[in-house]
Amino acid sequence: MNINSTLITLKEVEENQFFFNIPIYQRLYVWEEDQIKTLLEDIETAFSDGKELFYLGGVLVVKNDTLDNGKVYDLIDGQQRFTTLWMISIIFGGDLTPFVERNEKQKSRHRVTFAIRDDIYLFFKEYINNITVKGATSQIVNALSLITKFKEQFDLEQAGKSLEIATFINEKVKLIFTEVPFQTDLNKLFEIINNRGVQLQHHEILKSQLINKIPSDERLKYSHIWDACSYMESYIEKNIRDIAKIRIQDLYENNPSKEGEEKLAKPSNLLDVINSIQNDSFSSLSLSYILNSSETYEQQTSSDIDEYEADEVRSIISFPMLLQHTLRIFLAEKEENDIPKILDKELLKIFTNSFFTPDRKDTDIKSFIELLWSVRYLFDKHIIKWVRQEDSETHLICKLEKYESKNNYYLRRRQPTTNEGEALLQSMLYHSQQITTHYWLTPYLNYLLKHNGQNGYNYLKKLDNHLFCSSVQGSLSSRTREFIINEDYETNLSTEILKIKDANDALGVAFPHYWFYKLEYILWEKFSSTKGDRWKYFKMTAKNSVEHISPQTQKTTDTNTVTEEMLNNFGNLSLVSRSINSEYSNLPFNEKKQRFVNNNRIKLDSLKMDLIYENDSWNNEIAIRHQNEMEIIINDYLELTN
Repeated sequence: MNINSTLITLKEVEENQFFFNIPIYQRLYVWEEDQIKTLLEDIETAFSDGKELFYLGGVLVVKNDTLDNGKVYDLIDGQQRFTTLWMISIIFGGDLTPFVERNEKQKSRHRVTFAIRDDIYLFFKEYINNITVKGATSQIVNALSLITKFKEQFDLEQAGKSLEIATFINEKVKLIFTEVPFQTDLNKLFEIINNRGVQLQHHEILKSQLINKIPSDERLKYSHIWDACSYMESYIEKNIRDIAKIRIQDLYENNPSKEGEEKLAKPSNLLDVINSIQNDSFSSLSLSYILNSSETYEQQTSSDIDEYEADEVRSIISFPMLLQHTLRIFLAEKEENDIPKILDKELLKIFTNSFFTPDRKDTDIKSFIELLWSVRYLFDKHIIKWVRQEDSETHLICKLEKYESKNNYYLRRRQPTTNEGEALLQSMLYHSQQITTHYWLTPYLNYLLKHNGQNGYNYLKKLDNHLFCSSVQGSLSSRTREFIINEDYETNLSTEILKIKDANDALGVAFPHYWFYKLEYILWEKFSSTKGDRWKYFKMTAKNSVEHISPQTQKTTDTNTVTEEMLNNFGNLSLVSRSINSEYSNLPFNEKKQRFVNNNRIKLDSLKMDLIYENDSWNNEIAIRHQNEMEIIINDYLELTN
């Protein structure tokens, strides 16, 4: 099979007049918010860093048709990423406009089409022409909404920034464009795709660089610790049990765990146990074993070791991100310079510049891997994960506990029976901060390390306040370093942004989402014990649309409205999901209230809106009163003078 691969930019796609069809056998667009946010944040970071090239993976195509001027390809691999780039082009415009469609005599030819899905074609046809229609999947609608919010945020930061990013995407983002022959047996090709060798990830290469610098007789045990830390979709105690074949229940007791003194948390104890079961004749570890060991342990059975129970979970960060948070703590302890920024895709470059210094000893490498174990253990013990519950996922901190059954002891991860403030606060930070960095994690994990995990919740509240409610300017990287060096570091807090302003200064849809999320947490903490189960069990969910309680386009018959001066102020705004924003649209206050009541009988979407819709009417006076009350509640929480 003759397969050709080239690097190609979107600009070159336009110049070559390539068009792409999503075949009927391919699933429709399924990317969720996290994947889209990661892509856009990575692109924005590369743009801000002035990168000359940004590699974005590959697409696999087979020729479908030849046009008078151009070619049509079937996209058979990489279509989710490519479709997202196309939707970004629709929203951002500018130099990306030719990538959206080509104007022809009869009609415009979309760059991306969906085989025999006329409803999707018609939706995009109208959407591109700024006509609001229905007919797309919820994933497509949500993706377009999220991309629009990113564009608005970029232009709020700097006028015209989205157009500059559009030029960057068009000229500097490169894809590996792989074309297979027209006569290719697609069944065989899919088999090749599914069974092809996976390229080594950057953290696996980093592992080999580090482990090879450790004396040969110690490599295996440090390799085991690294592998246990690297698999983020399971808890670390299960990982080390499966990899090193140790009895984890012997290293854990419930009461010491409450004080942060469990043996399993200490890397020295773990190394001693691994040493005791290692084959004395083992003297060296090959590079191939180092790289392959982490790929095989998931299939190993351990029924002969001990039983273990835990729900299906998903980490809020990747392993390369965890490595960089750990590296920041390591460098601070060594009083060395911090890394410039957390960047998943530049893991090797970051370690080359900040860790692999000429005077770095093998003892430093062992210390780093031991620190990695400690950080990952505390991460699993104190940081939220996505936990599967029936047909959805939610943020929970599931505690490890030891229990007895039939005269034997076992370990399990137990879901909390009630809503917990620590988890809800972290969920607020997760949803309101950049998904590819989460800088707040570094000082928080550092504090947990220094205090055996004790009193972390109170510290996290303080950290959140002084990082995100501060008048201090500067990058989150530099500001979080201050907290790593000095955990008592404080700043001047400010809620100036919440104050009522005139119509010209009110932010409206550009109001920072953080303050909506923050208020939800504060309201829950203050009132959940007195307002019933809907408040008690409230969960943070992804929201990306600012809703006007009194609509922007008001009907002349609607008496529940605010004036132009109040319309775009915090008191008349709430944060909702794209679907709710579309449902409410420009409905008058009474109709929105009834829909909110109908849709929130069991669980609440928004605590702020629940307070708003306790009112029977809505006007300037009530909106201003609501805004002032919310400001007082936030100021009280921050211990500011009203």
